[in-house]
Amino acid sequence: MSTTHEPDGVFAARLRAAREQRELNQTELAKITGLQPAAIGHFEANRRKPSFANIRALAKALGVSSDYLLGRADTIKGSTTAFRNEESLSHADRESIQLMIDTLARRREDREK
Repeated sequence: MSTTHEPDGVFAARLRAAREQRELNQTELAKITGLQPAAIGHFEANRRKPSFANIRALAKALGVSSDYLLGRADTIKGSTTAFRNEESLSHADRESIQLMIDTLARRREDREK
């Protein structure tokens, strides 16, 4: 892990926001990911950078993509991981699944109207 500071702190801010949105404290997130609570605190305070394995574990535990945490996706919406083994699917497979998810979401919205 590096101790250099990220210039804009995107990862730290997004990690904290995603954790709080899931109503988890740092200790709970640490338990889910197998990390130490102090490590979560260091990441959120932008004092240390997580390894790639830790980024993946954090993203999975929070139900967001690594791209969202790293600032490569603009919003948390649409960046969640919807299924296990996603990385083994092709882009076309992911697009098909996303289309199904969007259809189900629209149906639910229509029922709630």
